[in-house]
Amino acid sequence: MCDLAGEKLEEAVQLVSIPAHRRRQLGGVLSLRVLDCANVELEPVAELVDSAKHSDGVALAEPGVEELDVVPHARLDLPALVDELEREVVGARLRSPALLSSDSVRALDDTILGEVGDRAHGPSLGRKQDGTVPLVAVVKPIRAVRYDESVAGPLEQLVAPPYDVIDEAEREELLARSPFNVVHLTLPEDEADAARLWREWLSDGVLVRDQEPSFWALEQQYVGPDGVERTRRGLVAALRVEPYENRVVLPHERTHAEPKEGRLRLLDALQAHAEPIFLLYDGEAPYEHPTGEPDMEVEGARLWRVPPEGIADSFADKQLLIADGHHRYETAIAFGAEHILVVLVTTDDPGLMIFPTHRVAARINGTSPTQDLDHALAELAAKPASRAAAVVYRKGGAALVEGDEGALDVQLVESLAPGPVSYTPSVDDAVAAVERGDAEGAFIVRPTRIEDVFRFAQAGETLPQKTTYFYPKLLSGLLFLPLE
Repeated sequence: MCDLAGEKLEEAVQLVSIPAHRRRQLGGVLSLRVLDCANVELEPVAELVDSAKHSDGVALAEPGVEELDVVPHARLDLPALVDELEREVVGARLRSPALLSSDSVRALDDTILGEVGDRAHGPSLGRKQDGTVPLVAVVKPIRAVRYDESVAGPLEQLVAPPYDVIDEAEREELLARSPFNVVHLTLPEDEADAARLWREWLSDGVLVRDQEPSFWALEQQYVGPDGVERTRRGLVAALRVEPYENRVVLPHERTHAEPKEGRLRLLDALQAHAEPIFLLYDGEAPYEHPTGEPDMEVEGARLWRVPPEGIADSFADKQLLIADGHHRYETAIAFGAEHILVVLVTTDDPGLMIFPTHRVAARINGTSPTQDLDHALAELAAKPASRAAAVVYRKGGAALVEGDEGALDVQLVESLAPGPVSYTPSVDDAVAAVERGDAEGAFIVRPTRIEDVFRFAQAGETLPQKTTYFYPKLLSGLLFLPLE
């Protein structure tokens, strides 16, 4: 074999034996472009192909198999393999694995970057279903756990905002407000303390569980950041947890590993959902909103039990968009929870509003002021919503910047690669931070339209953090949902 290097073969040969590697004993041939010449045996093959037909003059053997029937293995997902091959051909890049119900919480995130990157939910959302197995949103009434005010005290002392908008000072104030305040469960010193309190409160009658399941109508009266008074209405229910790939529940924002790890430990300790998440759907509300005396009322929120007739069936053809609660929903998937506590709000609700979240940047790239702030804001308001635009404010003035057609204002800001950013819903606060010298600049954006959020979510794309600002937040402490 060693003497054949560079020689042309006059007759075809085939490899008849080669020993396994002495160390690894692979039992096969590992090709590294050349064969080791030791202990290699070749012998002529009987049937030859006319060597003149090959441009290199190398004679080849006729194939021994004329026809081959390929039957896919029953356990192989061939479309998935094709997708994987296509990704390898296009080129390798860091991406998050599919968010499947069997994944651990670490599988929810990019293992190197520690967070889900732009478009990273695309593979999680998966391909559109072919219609052979219809996937539907399954909602059901709940046997809620709730406070008994005769034991726990008035609801005003017990409820709180969601865990992720409470700073340390507010947490301390809420903890001191009542020994039964929900923050003892949602933001405990450690998860074991929360689990102990949950069991004690159930045993002592601080918390009681309804005997019969029910849907609940929720109404929240509020004054928005714009100073306008509104009322937002929704339905409280249990939703069957579906992985994103089923396209029943759609995300729209990126998530981070650390909050999900904390929520996972808490969910495991409590064996209950302590807070609802906020979902949107298209179409009319499938119930008549009550007008009588509510069953519960606190801080502008009112709750009524509603008859279940027709409600579950009305969601069979709905796609649900996560408005608030991405981390908790992904935690429920990772945990393997069957249901999650949700508030469902129709996009037709007149009280549903998305407010803008402006960016305050420690550093910005270029963009010198060309006009005063009021004039720039007026120009921004006049720009069509279908094209990205934003106002950049720096000491001394402002400038209007524009982006691509079909893009969002927040995507434009992200493309400008500002330095570390913080967020505020107030234009005045953003400007004040620049004037104080706490930031080099501020980006003023318009509120993201609900239809645009749905558009990107249905396309399987995630948006920058704080793309949406839904106000008011849902109150925690009104209803709880045990896992069993």
